[in-house]
Amino acid sequence: MMRDKFKKIKRTLRAWLIKGLVSLITRLDARAVPKLKRLLLKVFPLIFAREIQRARELLPTEFADRKDEIIAGMAENQVMTLLEVFFYEKLLAADPDFVQIEGRENIEEALAGKRGIIILSGHFGNWEVMGYTLTKMGIPMHVMARAQAVDQMTEFMNSFREKRGEVVIMDNTLPAALKLLAQNKTVGLLADLNAKERGYQVRFFGRAASFYSAPVIMALRSKAPLIPSFAERQKNGRLLLRFEKPVEFDRNDSMCNNIQRYVDRYETAYRRRPDLWCWFHERYEFASLGRTG
Repeated sequence: MMRDKFKKIKRTLRAWLIKGLVSLITRLDARAVPKLKRLLLKVFPLIFAREIQRARELLPTEFADRKDEIIAGMAENQVMTLLEVFFYEKLLAADPDFVQIEGRENIEEALAGKRGIIILSGHFGNWEVMGYTLTKMGIPMHVMARAQAVDQMTEFMNSFREKRGEVVIMDNTLPAALKLLAQNKTVGLLADLNAKERGYQVRFFGRAASFYSAPVIMALRSKAPLIPSFAERQKNGRLLLRFEKPVEFDRNDSMCNNIQRYVDRYETAYRRRPDLWCWFHERYEFASLGRTG
């Protein structure tokens, strides 16, 4: 009990610290971002020491010879994701090509179908900029979000989404999403976190993990295309948004097999750039609680 209370206090203090820092640094222009990145990379291991250790433990053995490189890249990606959220407009003003797009034809084909679109992304690269960009392209995003560990952080992150035109769905997310899709709207979600007893067991990097059924249910019930979408950070500092071909689900197949179809897309993307995924998410704990049907 005391441990949970201490953890909540720690997270609350971290949220207030972040909010205070942001109020100061966002007064600067985009030229300050490289210096801020260097500063935050020094602080990151101190604040997130436990998360970094967990990432080292959870990294698949296939990446063993690149472990240090991948963990360092993950830390840099986390820092840059936050800075890009805070400086989004200023970065675009400084470099109009800061965000580039690959697979635009998959979005256009989905729009032509007039059944709505499901944008499936993950905690990879800069997933926040994905929603900002689609809204900026004239495709208003309705994003399914889950609460952060503390209310202050939830409100803080949602404020950036809403300021940039996104509509955040926090309650009755699945019914709300299906209603929006029936109205030919675009709904975005991240489904790569641990679903525990609410999910189904599938294979993820060679191990059993519990994943959510919501992406499959949404796609099959609405007949909207589900497009895996990933914002990859490039060596030149820009972001490449990859919109892939829709996942093909089979309503006559089992839920586990259908979930595996979208999980395979996650795995392919994360294997291509393992330095861009948040490896500190506990993906495998309580996997046995997931259903197997």
